[in-house]
Amino acid sequence: MVGAGRGGGGHIRLKGWQQAAVALGSAFGALLDPRRADLIAALGETTGRPFFERVLQRMKMTPEGR
Repeated sequence: MVGAGRGGGGHIRLKGWQQAAVALGSAFGALLDPRRADLIAALGETTGRPFFERVLQRMKMTPEGR
């Protein structure tokens, strides 16, 4: 279900296996046709969370980031 009550911003929460399927499918599709910006964006959204969490932790460790 899409809506603010289910994660906000019109996003649909996916289970782990669903995220993996989207990541693999979008990665394969982007390799076949790199002009598909939608596939590249989907890959970034499904795989980028651990990176951004590390960046946030590093930022919080500095006076500028707090």
